[in-house]
Amino acid sequence: RASLLEETKLAVRHFPLSIFSVGRDQELLRQRERIIAARSDLRVRSVTPEEAEAPARGTTPHLWIFCNSIEIAKLVYLACSIRRYSPNSRLLRLKGALQSSFEDSLFHWILPASEGIDPFLKAVSTLAVAA
Repeated sequence: RASLLEETKLAVRHFPLSIFSVGRDQELLRQRERIIAARSDLRVRSVTPEEAEAPARGTTPHLWIFCNSIEIAKLVYLACSIRRYSPNSRLLRLKGALQSSFEDSLFHWILPASEGIDPFLKAVSTLAVAA
């Protein structure tokens, strides 16, 4: 476990993307922020889907983490906007057990929400430094 933690910290020091965590469950968003901050040097900005709309149309690349609490129509709208305006952004979807898969091709990484902390941190560290 120590090696995964060290790899994560090392990886995120190489030009990491800033992170937006998008969802409706504020407690879950805060918990995700704490987990990332405790295991890396990354900073996370948590926003609702409505607050994400303006930065989603920006050209600055970010890592976007989408919670499974977002309605499918809003999720697809945001992902398409980000892909259109900021093709260097990276999109991570945390997927609920009962959610459909038709929109999965919009995302760089799909992770079941029940996977746990280590797979989540691996996805974040990998995508945060992706070129």
